[in-house]
Amino acid sequence: MAKEDLTLSGNEALAQGAYEAGIGLATGYPGSPATRFLDFLTQISSADEVYTEWSANEKVALETALGFSMRGGRAAVCFKCVGLNVAMDPLMVANLGGVVGGLVIVLGDDPGAWWSQNEQDGRVLARAANIPVLEPSDPQESYEMMKYAFALSEKYRVPVVVREIRAASLDRGKVSVSGGRHRQPFVRFAGAEDWHIMPLRQLDKHRELAAKVPAISEEFSQSPFNDRVPRGRQGIIAVGYVARKLLPVLLEERGRALSFFKLGTIYPFPEKALVEFLHGVDEVLVVEEVLPLVEHEVASLANRHGLPARVYGRETGHLPPCGDIYWADMVRALKGAFGVEFPLEPGKGERPQATDGIPTPPPEECPYHQAFKAFVTVLPEDAARRPIFVGDDGCLMRLKNEPFCTLDCKFCMGASIGIASGLARTGDARRVIAVIGDSAFFHTGMPAYMNAASNGANIFVIVLDNGTTAMTGYQSHPGSPVNIRGRERPNVDLDKLLQVPKLEHYFSLDAFGDQQALASAFRTCLESRGMAVMLVRGACPFIESRALCK
Repeated sequence: MAKEDLTLSGNEALAQGAYEAGIGLATGYPGSPATRFLDFLTQISSADEVYTEWSANEKVALETALGFSMRGGRAAVCFKCVGLNVAMDPLMVANLGGVVGGLVIVLGDDPGAWWSQNEQDGRVLARAANIPVLEPSDPQESYEMMKYAFALSEKYRVPVVVREIRAASLDRGKVSVSGGRHRQPFVRFAGAEDWHIMPLRQLDKHRELAAKVPAISEEFSQSPFNDRVPRGRQGIIAVGYVARKLLPVLLEERGRALSFFKLGTIYPFPEKALVEFLHGVDEVLVVEEVLPLVEHEVASLANRHGLPARVYGRETGHLPPCGDIYWADMVRALKGAFGVEFPLEPGKGERPQATDGIPTPPPEECPYHQAFKAFVTVLPEDAARRPIFVGDDGCLMRLKNEPFCTLDCKFCMGASIGIASGLARTGDARRVIAVIGDSAFFHTGMPAYMNAASNGANIFVIVLDNGTTAMTGYQSHPGSPVNIRGRERPNVDLDKLLQVPKLEHYFSLDAFGDQQALASAFRTCLESRGMAVMLVRGACPFIESRALCK
């Protein structure tokens, strides 16, 4: 087919590459910066071409993709950095059991923690799994790298991570695409030994995995995704999208020839290519986000090969120890490392305001706000007698803000019920309330709920059900009546699920209904002992107005 030029974001370019690579299944759990990958893939494909699904959590998403790969189908899974934590259990055996069809993980890392509870570096966990990691520097490379990732996965029979950071996911540019689509036939399922993940065989499987690393490193040393420009005895290694950030600085470089290495194949490290680069420099600045992973490896390579090159970066204090790296940071680092002077415009390179472009409903239309408004009317005025509110991810963060200001703690997805159970065991006289949304409950809250109920936890659980995963863009979850393409489907009845354990105090109420009934049920649960539960339902007003993929 004839090539054409499209204007795509980094996420969209990854999706276009996956589609053309012949992907047959894509799963994920919504979370910026990776969400747009699956949304866009759903838009550009038909249901017959690609099955797409927002899964209950990242572990389920990866396991589903792995099952599809076992018969030779190409599959992708997308989630954000903290989602990799949830998926590590299956990943740490999928790397040993291997894949048949290409299996690619689109991992959205979040330097600066714009939309996350931390700025975790997913490259570290991928390296722990001994699987390849690629990171594009622009939308065109995102498209090309994604297509390559499937072939790489099949060649070495391992999952492959394509990492994108927040800035890369949002960056838009012209992408030259082929428009064709690879045809990937299924093969006969061959269960046999590869899929028997048993302790007696795992040491051999681990040796097999380790033996692949040098071969991939050799291939990466010849990769077009790594670009070397030898110009002088001082050099820069720019990792992934950071290379695009460095461009304005290098274009303004005055009178100093800096060697440059754009690194797109992160792990296994392209050792041969990096060593050749280090032979040509006396000192090198490594620019990467978030952790100094490449910086450590480059320093180690220089030491092992007896090279005198001095290595600078985050570890040496030339770059900030955490957060995004901005133009101003790089200007200061180049001055500190090499004495290279660049003019710095006031305000340039500072952290802009965070926004994900997702609208939030006004208070009077938000079911969570309506519920909280009723609850606070019966809270004790004495602060010492007020209950402890343990929150979760999602729209219930409204509880932290005016006019409520009652949220006492919030950690990670699905944690509220478990933390509340532990707090209740300390003997504090105050009632402990766990507040969790429907999507977080299906994600990882449900095991904690069943655990609390079976162990007689003295907590009050409030489940807020607005029918969607609202904070990340109104995606579906197991309780939603429609799938990712907006088609009706059977859904899990949260009301029935919550009543599986026998509870003395259980209420199911409408957030937009009788406010006095809401307040009365809240008071009853607040003053009770043992486990009490309220399910408060109310549709998010943006669900029906959202333009779903058909």
